[in-house]
Order: sequence, then C-alpha cells, then structure tokens
Amino acid sequence: MLTTALSFSLGSKNVVAIKLDGVINIATLDLIKEGMDYAHRINATAILLLLDTPGGVLDTTFEIIKLIEQSSIPVISFVYPKGATAWSAGTFILLSSHLTAMAPNSILGSCQPRAYPSGELIEDPKLINSLTEFLVQRARMHNRNETIAAKFVEENLNMNAEGAKNYKVVEKLATTVEELLNDVDGIEVEVAERGQIMIQTKNAEIHHFGPSIRVRALRILSDPNVAYLLFILGVWGLIFGFLTTGFEGEIVGGFLLILGLIGLGFYVDLFVAILLMFGGILVYVEMRKPGLEFFGPAGVVCLFVGSLLLLRFDSARWLISPEWYWPFLIIVMVLVLILTGISALILYKLFKSARKRLTVLEFVGEVARTIDEIGPEKEGFVRFHGEYWRARSDTLIKPGEKVKVIGKEGLVLIVEPLKEK
Repeated sequence: MLTTALSFSLGSKNVVAIKLDGVINIATLDLIKEGMDYAHRINATAILLLLDTPGGVLDTTFEIIKLIEQSSIPVISFVYPKGATAWSAGTFILLSSHLTAMAPNSILGSCQPRAYPSGELIEDPKLINSLTEFLVQRARMHNRNETIAAKFVEENLNMNAEGAKNYKVVEKLATTVEELLNDVDGIEVEVAERGQIMIQTKNAEIHHFGPSIRVRALRILSDPNVAYLLFILGVWGLIFGFLTTGFEGEIVGGFLLILGLIGLGFYVDLFVAILLMFGGILVYVEMRKPGLEFFGPAGVVCLFVGSLLLLRFDSARWLISPEWYWPFLIIVMVLVLILTGISALILYKLFKSARKRLTVLEFVGEVARTIDEIGPEKEGFVRFHGEYWRARSDTLIKPGEKVKVIGKEGLVLIVEPLKEK
C-alpha cells in the first residue's frame, strides 16, 4: 500500500485523500475499500475523493455509493485538479457524498447511460427513470438541487464549477486541497452510526493513499478495452486450440479468458481462485510428465498473476489485527516469490534434463528395469540411465524385470522383455 505518510502523531487531525482518475471500475472499488480501511486505522477525520473521471461501470458505481453512505467518516468529493471532469459515474459519486466541491474550470454531468462496448446512448425509459430517481434522492438527502440532478440524467446536462455552486449542486469551490480542507472545517454533516458530526479538517495532515499491487493489476485488466480484448482473444484461443493438435491454444485461451472475465468484473475472487487452480494443475502435469515444456511456464505465470490478484491489502477482510497484518502480508509475498522461484527452477531443470536426454542418450538396444507393471494397454515407469521414463510394451512385463528398449514415441519408451543369453 502506497501512502505519503505511514505514521501520525497522537491527537493530530488526519485526512485520507484517494485519487479516482480514469474509468470507474472494480479496481476503483477495491481502491476505495482499502483507502477507507486505512482511514479507520488512523482515525481520520475525513476521506477526500479526488475525482477526474469520464465515468464507468454502473454496478460498481452503486457499490461505491454504498461504501460512502455506510461510512462513519465524512466523505468529501472534490472534482480536482483545475479542468478535471466528473462525468456520469463521477457525478453519481459526487452527489452521494457528504460534502462536494469543484476546482476552477472543472465539469460534471452527462449521466445518461451508454451501452458497452458500442457506446450508444440507452433510451430505455425504465432505466432512465430509475437512474433519475436514484440521483434525485441523493440530491435531496444532502439538500442539493433536485431539478439539476434530474437533468444530468434526462438531458445529459453539463455544468461548470461556478454554475454548480450557484445552483447549489456543490457546496464549495477551491483551487487546492489545503484550501478546501480549511474551508469545510466546522461544517456539520450526518454520517452512518455517528449521526450529526462536525468536520474538523483545518490544518489537517493529508495522507495521499495510492493503489496496492492488486489494485494496479486490476486497473489494467478492468480497462474496458483491455478486458474486452482479453475476453475475445480467450474465446478464439480456445476455439483454435480445439481445432488443432497440442494444448497450447487451450492453455493460452483459458488464461486470457479468465483474465478477461476478471477484468469485466464477473465474480473476481472466484475467477482468481480458478486461475490459481489452473496454474497449479499445469505445474503438476508438467512435473508428473516432464517434457511437455509449455505447461510448466504457463502454470507459473498463472500462479504468479493469481497470487497478485488474490492479495488484499485489507486487514479486516482477513480478520487480522492491523498490528499483525503488515508482517503477515510481507511473509505471504515473500513466500509467493520463493515458491514461484522454486517452481521456475524445477521446471528449468526438467527442461534441461529433457533436452539432454533427447540429444545425448542412445535409446535403442539399451537396458532398463521396470518399476511398474507395463503392457500393451498399461503404461508404467522404468528406470533408465538413473532416470524414470514412461514405457509400454506389447508384452505384459512384471515390476523389477530387465527390459530392452526397442523404440521411442515422444517421451514414452517402447520396450520388450530382455532375453538372457
């Protein structure tokens, strides 16, 4: 977790600032969750959302609004810096916050929903009416202009900072974060669990909260263009794999499809778990049948990406006290790196050994000893030049018997019972 300050003095006033730039999506939701958790840990007096967004995913926006409305710490939304925008989802978040502000030349509005991925405006009266009423109720809840709130959805109205202040859509205008925090000091707002409280932000210490590794990865994957591209490539990869020999197409297609579904927001944690299991299976298959080559590296990549997406920088979610969470998190990350390194080393040794076997050993006519019972319909292992090889035979051969290698198909030796002279 990246913050400008990880320590604070007892009794000091602290404000957590979270920058929401770019598209509002599942990565934004996770960032706000982590930022709010951090704000509670340091007993912050306010949470400041710095908005500069073209909009985003509707369902995710509603989840963010729930977090704001359930927060016991006042949430101040600020369209910042100068010239920033809070369109669509950004306007919904702004009007749902306890206090609102805009920087000079900033803009909000344009809330009529668009279809994804075509971008066409949705004219469905049922959806338009429901979104209009939702935004009007948020404006009413915080004593803001209900008529303008309705026009944001129905007419795609846009409004600059001065207009929003004059029409009582936002409470404050400010050029800098420090100016805003000094200006809102002393204002009373109603928050969950605590009721009516007075905001105390004058000369507060500002903690600029940045995205964790998980959020950074999700931000890339959940970009609409990236997520849709991964999904399409994954589907075509699977189709290509089913129509061709080998498993490369299925593996690459499955990996891209899972990442695409994660980016599109389909049960993120579930698909992360699937990604980890997929990686584990690939590594297991490679170690069980060395020489497949593509399985091992693909499995390591799946495990590494899945581990990054699994790690949540949220002590409450893991039911671990904040004092113990960071050491725990560091240990987990070190273990992930160690296990990834060990897996890569083992796979490297397996590949090196397989290449050596293919180029150095002479097979036909050599003698091996059976480990398992093998036959025409039953493959088993034989010990050959100090290594274990899979083998089959046209004759049933018991374990512990000497056999002669008469051929080789891929990585499977063809053997027959050794005739003693």
